[in-house]
Amino acid sequence: MKTILFFHTSRRQAWQKELAGAYRFARARKWRLQVVEPTPRPPSIPTLIDFWKPLGCLVECSGETADYFDPAAFGRLPAVFIGRDPRTLPRTASFVNPSNRGPGRCAAQELLTAGFTSFGFVASGGNHFWSRDREAEFRRTLWTNGYPCRVFGRAESFRTPRARGEALREWLRALPRPCGVFAENDYAAGEVLDLAGKLRLRVPKSLAVIGADNDSSLCENTTPPLSSILLDFEQAGYRAAKILSSLIDTPRAPPVRETYSVLGLIRRASTPAGIGTPPRVGRALAFIREKACEGITAADVAAVMPGSRRLAEMDFKKATGHAIQQEILHVRFERVELLLRSKAQRLSAIAALCGWRTENALRTAFLKRYGTSMRVWREYPTPPVAHDA
Repeated sequence: MKTILFFHTSRRQAWQKELAGAYRFARARKWRLQVVEPTPRPPSIPTLIDFWKPLGCLVECSGETADYFDPAAFGRLPAVFIGRDPRTLPRTASFVNPSNRGPGRCAAQELLTAGFTSFGFVASGGNHFWSRDREAEFRRTLWTNGYPCRVFGRAESFRTPRARGEALREWLRALPRPCGVFAENDYAAGEVLDLAGKLRLRVPKSLAVIGADNDSSLCENTTPPLSSILLDFEQAGYRAAKILSSLIDTPRAPPVRETYSVLGLIRRASTPAGIGTPPRVGRALAFIREKACEGITAADVAAVMPGSRRLAEMDFKKATGHAIQQEILHVRFERVELLLRSKAQRLSAIAALCGWRTENALRTAFLKRYGTSMRVWREYPTPPVAHDA
């Protein structure tokens, strides 16, 4: 079995998704993926290549030690970089990079739709190319709609993390409210939510927060749970492995440079449910966003709304124009669409992740709602033809 080295530099969940995508391709090629973990004093790349004698290398570059991977160190060995600043690569290098402008546009559109007129962007203090791109598109989208944006963490320099935290606290305190904030990633967004709690800011009414990368281990454990933009990391790993395969099979092939897309926003409780929604209906919408894919029923939703089940249904329909069960299905099918677009999950896994007991139950519901099968929709997405399925 031939070996492929998979170098990674990040501690984020994203690299694991990229690895899963690479594994999916590797199984078909009967490759053995050898993961090389980041260490304080890593051996040289030529030493590792000489030891493992791989066919090629996949190099995930989103972490702080990405500069360790000098493209010249790989020599003539085929290598594909994932998430590397193109300006640091020679023209002969192949890479797969995120569409970094997509998250900024998605976040701005979500906050504009929610009715916010004040906005902020939070950077972590580094100068990563993906962070700059996300900020630039967020600000551009707001500017074209007539709104400025306050930025934290880009120009400032802090001697210690504590000093940065205190400065961010004062920056949040001074924001005009209500305000919509987009943070460069989920870690920066989690820091914003933590400080918002200490400042007793009401999230999402006074301060809405959106992160990026959808690191579920973080997003689902913040207070409140964090809305985050999902990128197709798994497909990035798959595409990188596929490009590497072509470089191995055709050594003189020209370099391949691709981008992978934003799948959408995973809405949780850190962003508002809707404009002008009564508080009790807003609580119900937030509950549905958080729990829809766990198999909840309309009765479960009505239980979080004071009053009788009948009154809950009436108030919900008056505020939203549709029944509670329709909203549950809408959120579940929204998640189904995201997973189908990623092309990384089996249909049986999608059914389980989105709240259906069996794959057949999801197939039947999907066909009724969209008028086509999930396999066909994956290749040719179409809007629903029925909204009560």
